[in-house]
Amino acid sequence: MDARLLDVLIGVTGFVVLVILLAVLPLVISAGPAYLIAIILFILFLSGAGYMVNEKIT
Repeated sequence: MDARLLDVLIGVTGFVVLVILLAVLPLVISAGPAYLIAIILFILFLSGAGYMVNEKIT
């Protein structure tokens, strides 16, 4: 798969994950920590996806 297309797919998927986390986590725990956890999980998702893409390309 083309690396540019893979980057776009990861970005869109990451955005969808972020929106879902922002919608669901405040229902489970209080709003302040929920938003912080959502952002941290989003960063971890993008970092992991980027690492996997770099491993597959090289």
